[in-house]
Amino acid sequence: MNKIKLLTPIILAVLASCGTKEYVDKTNESALNSSIDFSYEVDTVLIDAGGEFLFLNMDLYFSDYSTNEGFFYNLNPESGRMEVMDLDKNALQEIIQYDLDGPNNVKGMAITGIKKADSGDLFFMNYFSLVQLDSSNTKIASYKLTNEFLNGDELAANDEIDGMGKIDKDGKYFVSFYGDYSRKDGLKGIARISLADSSLRLFPLDFWGDLDKYEVSMDPGGGRAISAPEAKFLVANGEDFIVSTTAKNELWQYSNEVDSIINHQYSSQFTENIKPGKFQQIAKNQTEFDELIQQKVDEVVFGPLVKDEASGRFYRYSRELDKSSNNYTYVLAIFDQELNQLHEEKLREDVAIPGKYLPGGMAFVHMGNLYSFLNINDELAFVRLKPIINHE
Repeated sequence: MNKIKLLTPIILAVLASCGTKEYVDKTNESALNSSIDFSYEVDTVLIDAGGEFLFLNMDLYFSDYSTNEGFFYNLNPESGRMEVMDLDKNALQEIIQYDLDGPNNVKGMAITGIKKADSGDLFFMNYFSLVQLDSSNTKIASYKLTNEFLNGDELAANDEIDGMGKIDKDGKYFVSFYGDYSRKDGLKGIARISLADSSLRLFPLDFWGDLDKYEVSMDPGGGRAISAPEAKFLVANGEDFIVSTTAKNELWQYSNEVDSIINHQYSSQFTENIKPGKFQQIAKNQTEFDELIQQKVDEVVFGPLVKDEASGRFYRYSRELDKSSNNYTYVLAIFDQELNQLHEEKLREDVAIPGKYLPGGMAFVHMGNLYSFLNINDELAFVRLKPIINHE
């Protein structure tokens, strides 16, 4: 299998045009809601690891926040060791060792992500399958991402569902990208699996076909070609899902209620709305490749959408280099449950949101505060932004 071809930290491939039915039925150009009175505070939270060396090698890529417990789960995918942090105490709560073989094993070809559902069940995502454990860490279900296991819509020959998907907070739906991964332009859309009955629904989409103009690549020969496309983000939101990209100030929301995908377009007061792409795409060597990636991420970058389950609001950081000062401008956008933009805030010059390639990185909301991963000398920490929102 050849799903991961990229050697840069921006690891999601570009969804190109595939000539399939377009599911976008409505475009919503959102205006700011002036009734929001917004302010914020920022501090840094250091997690007491109790003498343990926490797994930070992959920038918390294999991690998840439990809204019910207020715990943060961080997995070492090779060893199966899970580190559980209590964010009320800002300390390591416990370490759990999961089985990599035997009846309760959690690893297939390779673990690609985890999800701690509100039910207490824990999901391990693999390239071709999902594993579900109950609160006693007993395996209660497994799901294969293939036509033979799933019912409903069928994948075409050579099409696969990407195991690096998302599961909603209730543990009912898995959503991911799908397509023919043997082709550079093979991604076709979004797959949604209802875990209750293993039913598959495919949503063919082709509205990212122009993102290849932002891809930086290098081919030194010997089969060592590498590339850095724009990243795509996917949020599992109950029966709905939301897709976004680092290159555009837009969101694509599937609404199960109206069975349509709505394209939300926004206009920023502080950054470009579309990445200009004023950099070369082909590098001759590693040094030039690194320089082009830096130019690419110095242009506007829209980070992942993060939901506050308690309020229903969504947050998103964006970032753009201010060439006059050679410093980044950081912007926080706030959206309501229908993805109307409520507010946009240019953060103070002394505030820097961590993330080398995109602002926020592994971010989540705990007790109404927005946490972003920060590595301080190999110690786990978070930049914590505390929104203060009043409705006039």
